[in-house]
Amino acid sequence: MSVTLSRRTGPTARAAALCAAVALAATACTSGSAEPDAEGGGDWTPVTVEHAHGSTEITSEPERIVTVGWSDEAALLELGIVPVGMAASTYAGDEEGYLPWDLEKIEELGGEKPELINTDDGLPVEEIAALEPDLILGVQSGMEENEYEQLSGVAPTIAYLDQPWMTPWQDEVRTIGEAVGRTDEAEKAVADTEEYLDGLVEEHPEFADATFAAGTLMPESGELGFYINGDPRNALLEQMGLTPAPFLEDVEAEENAFYGTMSQENAEDIDADVLVMWFNSEEEQKSLEDSAVFGEVEAVKNGGFIGYTDRAASMAISSPNPLSIPWVMDDVAEDLSAAVEGEA
Repeated sequence: MSVTLSRRTGPTARAAALCAAVALAATACTSGSAEPDAEGGGDWTPVTVEHAHGSTEITSEPERIVTVGWSDEAALLELGIVPVGMAASTYAGDEEGYLPWDLEKIEELGGEKPELINTDDGLPVEEIAALEPDLILGVQSGMEENEYEQLSGVAPTIAYLDQPWMTPWQDEVRTIGEAVGRTDEAEKAVADTEEYLDGLVEEHPEFADATFAAGTLMPESGELGFYINGDPRNALLEQMGLTPAPFLEDVEAEENAFYGTMSQENAEDIDADVLVMWFNSEEEQKSLEDSAVFGEVEAVKNGGFIGYTDRAASMAISSPNPLSIPWVMDDVAEDLSAAVEGEA
């Protein structure tokens, strides 16, 4: 089944309530900083954040924040702070590189659009330094140690927590909340988003009995790529109540990779009830669907296959966060339900 998700011009009623609640929790918003609340008086307690490349001490309240992780800017926006610079989404963003849920939140907060930084070929230290940041966030990134060391010479820098690109969205929000002195707002953002997901799970008890696999077609090799357990996509689908398919345990990934590959000749080993795959184009999707071997996959034969070509939807799920989750998951839940019932 080929699916193109509708792009909402605004969040659903439930998502709107979620965003409003977090917005009320934030004191105020400007580009990179917020006004102190009346009781705090602007006092700042130094914090130390542990991450994969060591620890980072933040000794004063950040006022100019640059985000270089995939969804770090969304977590920061949900806390009521607009960064001065952020990673451009060259894959899924608009013609400039902004993602729709980020733009909605920036408009809601009344902030200015952050400067965009192209991170496709690594982190451009000089470009980041030119923004004069006092905090650099790469919590959902693959920041290498030498990049961390260079950026730390510019401003306090926080890298990914354990594995590149595989920081759970809840930990991402909490870590960023700690770094900017908004731990209470971060906990609320996590709780409200999890409550939203729990509501979807309650609406779809059929998910509890289904297994899934999520992947893509590797355009150069023609192999099937499957996201491994721990990847944010898989973690989100697990949070929806589905169970990773047994064959994923045998999918081997290279060091620091979030996916492993499988030859199309071995597609018969895919033992998932629901197969979710993302494609760069409709032509790419058709090339796989026309494959006789792929047509013999149980999920494909049984109406459990979902194919997405909408890049914004792909990014919303690939790097989930409190902004993108309500933006996309109502539609995804309906697609998953149809797949579980064999009607995708």
